[in-house]
Amino acid sequence: MCMPDTDASMRDLLVELVTTSSRFARLAARLGSDEHPRAWMRALSLLEEYQPLRISEFAVIDRCSQPSATALLKKLVDQGLVERTSDPSDSRAVLVETTDKGAAWLADGRAFIGDGLVPYLSDLDPEQLKKLTDGLGELRTMLKTSISDQ
Repeated sequence: MCMPDTDASMRDLLVELVTTSSRFARLAARLGSDEHPRAWMRALSLLEEYQPLRISEFAVIDRCSQPSATALLKKLVDQGLVERTSDPSDSRAVLVETTDKGAAWLADGRAFIGDGLVPYLSDLDPEQLKKLTDGLGELRTMLKTSISDQ
């Protein structure tokens, strides 16, 4: 299949964006603390964005098996970071969502990562960092809107 140059250029830019953002996310994750396991951070971040979720929905979004999602979410429930409630639309199913303690734990983990990134980016102009942040926020909003329209 032959692509017009503009489509190929856009694809290449998107690949570079994904690659660069993935590398940045991996760097940030390496700066996390042992008190804030990556899997827990990821799970609470997903719940923050999409909650409440059925465990099966969480598994699809997290791209893991339902047994893996169940085990992970059980650990978070046991720590008081997530709570399970009955699904009002189906009494056989449960919904999971973060607790206030879970939201505070996630904020603390993110602050730890932010503190770890400061030395790497301290020479960056704060306005430039704001532009990057705003641009990624705008991209996220556009993608969320277009994905929900499908």
